[in-house]
Amino acid sequence: MKVVKIAYPQQLPVFGGQPLVLAMGFFDGVHRGHQQVLQQAADLAHQKQVPLAVLTYDHHPALVYQKLDGDAGRYLTLWERKQELLAQQGVDQIYQINYNFAFQAQTPQQFVDRFLLPLHPIAVVAGFDHTYGTNQADMDHLESYSHQQFSVVKVGQASLGGAKISSTDIRQSLAMGKLTLVNQALGYQFETTGTVIHGFARGRKLGFPTANIQHSELQRLPAEGVYVVQIAVNGRWYQGMASIGRNTTFGDHNPITVEINILDFNQNIYGNQVQIRWLQKLRDNVKYQGEAALIEQLKLDKIATINYFK
Repeated sequence: MKVVKIAYPQQLPVFGGQPLVLAMGFFDGVHRGHQQVLQQAADLAHQKQVPLAVLTYDHHPALVYQKLDGDAGRYLTLWERKQELLAQQGVDQIYQINYNFAFQAQTPQQFVDRFLLPLHPIAVVAGFDHTYGTNQADMDHLESYSHQQFSVVKVGQASLGGAKISSTDIRQSLAMGKLTLVNQALGYQFETTGTVIHGFARGRKLGFPTANIQHSELQRLPAEGVYVVQIAVNGRWYQGMASIGRNTTFGDHNPITVEINILDFNQNIYGNQVQIRWLQKLRDNVKYQGEAALIEQLKLDKIATINYFK
């Protein structure tokens, strides 16, 4: 898959003359709503026998016009994972724009003239609520800005149980540990990537050794709690139970860690890059009165994890 990065205004895009179908959006999560946009674009590209391209941004546009605190600047999918998901949807080319103030300050007509028309799209596809340009023009006006040089496809709202599917709502569900809702809205199991690092080895002393996972600070994670997961080590998937929390049984001021007890596993994997699929929340974190009580709970968690996979 071809990826072209554009830093406007230092780098004005110069494209070839090959026609294509273009899908627009930030696509955080590449959820089922995004998939509907991409599927319609892919179908059209197949019919016209042209490549499918995506126009997207390197970070959330809100970073330019408002201060984002806490988890607001974190993402469901980091750039590498987003590329994988877009490729799975049949995307041939990605144009990633650095979303800065100069780019945001363009009028809708300037955006169309500078970034859409040079791509030679025969059709531009986006969600019904997609906006562009300094005054956030909507999809209803895109055809007039295009001077009818390409067709416009506005994809309707995707819903789950009568509620709109959106990246914002998925982030909120993730922050509450509602993985069933998260995975239903995504259309796949929420996945993160991290590196195995050294921890305090408390799990090993308790009889439940854990892999401590370091994630990118930009990666959004589920709420604190205990989860059923799958973890990929050296290309092979294993069953496991994960804890996100502060290990309050051992003190009230510990940092938040991500620890995974991998079932039926005994390998030294320090430094390995691993993938984690987050499947279901088992329970909230609890501060136990001593190690014995914690061990008994971990035994119950293991039984629940095994039963989940059964």
